[in-house]
Amino acid sequence: MLAGRTALPPRREWAEATEPDLRHKIDAIRALERRGVSVDTVAVDIADRDAVAAVLDRRDADGAPPIRGVIHAAGMTEAQLLTELEPERVHRTVWPKIAGAQVLADLFPPQALDFLYLAASAGAVFGVPGQGAYAAGNAYLDALARARHAQGDNTVSLDWVAWRGLGFGSEAQVVVSELERVGSRPVAAGEAFAAWDHVTRFDIDQVVMAPMDSAQDAAAVTGDHRPAAPTRNWAALDRDELLAELRDGLRGILATELRLPESDVLTDRPFAEMGLNSVMAMSIRREIERLVGLELSATMLFNHPTIDSFAGYLAQQLNPEAVAEDAAADDDDDEDSLLDSLFDSVESN
Repeated sequence: MLAGRTALPPRREWAEATEPDLRHKIDAIRALERRGVSVDTVAVDIADRDAVAAVLDRRDADGAPPIRGVIHAAGMTEAQLLTELEPERVHRTVWPKIAGAQVLADLFPPQALDFLYLAASAGAVFGVPGQGAYAAGNAYLDALARARHAQGDNTVSLDWVAWRGLGFGSEAQVVVSELERVGSRPVAAGEAFAAWDHVTRFDIDQVVMAPMDSAQDAAAVTGDHRPAAPTRNWAALDRDELLAELRDGLRGILATELRLPESDVLTDRPFAEMGLNSVMAMSIRREIERLVGLELSATMLFNHPTIDSFAGYLAQQLNPEAVAEDAAADDDDDEDSLLDSLFDSVESN
């Protein structure tokens, strides 16, 4: 049985379906049926206990075979920082996962199934900017799996990274960047199913389903991520060289995140005018931390809203003596510099 919030059209209309997403679902169902799988499609809100119970009762009344395994894959996400969260958006994000999982746990008590797989997200382990509510919902699935496993049930929370070419996270640059940061990447479908098959051989309640570049990266994903020591000897540069290299580095990072040609990323143009939002800022901040080897505050990009002003701030932190030599040439910017310093002081406390 394939259950989802949106009903598919009657089978007699499937041949005429042209909408890409619908066509993809129909083709997938027919591919399963060609392999001998019987597929019954049902439209139901998995978080509505009464509705789900009614579906199960109808199956029993029709003499359908008992359900022996369940995969709970409901989910949606909306990128939003914790400081910007709104109750309605949190509810939309966590309700399908949390309430849906609880409905399934109630209707299928421990040991009633051969398996219960909960499709969670590695974002709850890695941390992805703008995914606080989504991470909370997935963390609930992890906890539920551990609780049921402790009662002898085969419930497993699969903490997936994005699947390549599938789902809402596969093409999001912030997601891809964060995976690269921890030595991972989106997983191909073939890899995913091979890994899933491997997991079935173990008595386990939770597993991070992520391709990792190395064993060291795999061991570090839950550790304390500090900026890597800079490979550039910034202190050896004079003021002009330092500013030039910082501007080039910042331009490259901004261009990658905003998906713009570097030539379109002007050093005196405000980040907001180029399309930067608060979620992108979190990813960009981490890339800049890797570039310079410093820890930066969450709002640093908004306190220094152009490449020129941010490069100036970073230069002051990296080599204050070199910058101080030319401080007299910057008298016109004293008021702005004082304001920036006050902002930075508040953030560091």
